[in-house]
Amino acid sequence: MKVNKRVLASASLCFAAALVYFFLNYIPLKKELQLTPEWTADISEPTQADDGERLPFRLGRNFGYFSPSGKISLLKKIPYKATVSKNFFALYERDAQGIKVFDSAGSPKFDIKGAGFPFIQDDRIFLMLPGGNSFAFVESESGAITSVYESSAPITSFHSSKGGVAVGYADGEFLVFSSDGSLKFPLSPGASEFPVILGGAISDSGKMFACVSGQDPQRIVLYKDEENYQKIIFHQNLNKSLARQTFVHFSENEEFVYFDTAESLVIVDTKRFEAKSVLLSGSVLDIQESEVANSVFVLSRNGKVYTVTILENFDEEAGEFSFEAENAFILVEGNSLYVGRDEKISRLAISKE
Repeated sequence: MKVNKRVLASASLCFAAALVYFFLNYIPLKKELQLTPEWTADISEPTQADDGERLPFRLGRNFGYFSPSGKISLLKKIPYKATVSKNFFALYERDAQGIKVFDSAGSPKFDIKGAGFPFIQDDRIFLMLPGGNSFAFVESESGAITSVYESSAPITSFHSSKGGVAVGYADGEFLVFSSDGSLKFPLSPGASEFPVILGGAISDSGKMFACVSGQDPQRIVLYKDEENYQKIIFHQNLNKSLARQTFVHFSENEEFVYFDTAESLVIVDTKRFEAKSVLLSGSVLDIQESEVANSVFVLSRNGKVYTVTILENFDEEAGEFSFEAENAFILVEGNSLYVGRDEKISRLAISKE
């Protein structure tokens, strides 16, 4: 399957029997980014993984882990809600307290020492406290709460990275915390009649943070930590405002930041302070990166139609494919793109030849 810049006419995701692959119609170009189907696994048939690596998935009421070779090593039903990462997972009920956290093999690791809803990103664990306006940092070895932050306004966005945590609130505050849980600085992007943070992110170094802020007008804002002060290095008013939570993502090299907006995916170059837009269908659910051709895969949803938009060199449109599903996910590991659809997971090799 080849992805091209000019036209990617159509794509469909078909499954038959135990294994069926993606098919993508295309028109080849001189530079060819290729997605080659390798296998499709059925998550309804758990098998013993044949290698040590476990990758997480969540599809509807099912979640678990699978191996790069297509073995389903762990499969569980979600009774109420669940949070899952590559390192840990937790199941919880409406009145959750003393929540058990498990590793990717399904072995219990510890109990979270508090009541609320857990949230796990990689090896970072948080507890969203009752009321929706407070959260706690949780120690990932013992489950002990190490610090708590309380606010009078509801939390409207939450993102963590190796460099810290960025939290947005309904009153327009955008707070940046260090990885140990201490508040580094509060920010108020402002410049809107109705202040609210609808999406935010912090880079892996913790030196940059970005958000979608306000209504009338709504704008995107990019900050850089200059040690003694926090400088806005890019901002742009949007022509149309969103009235929902939205997705913000920094590239791993921190040279680009992606904003899901009402009209398009806005990509800001953090070195040149330039922005460009890529039209998408629906709202962005996830963004994944590969070192192959510096490719970026954007999963968006419009009703039951999911679209994977493919970028080269971080911001150059390369193509897209769409499929219908009740639930879907994407995951990139090395030179492989994994696409989940309802009860199937497929692996596609990423290459440029």
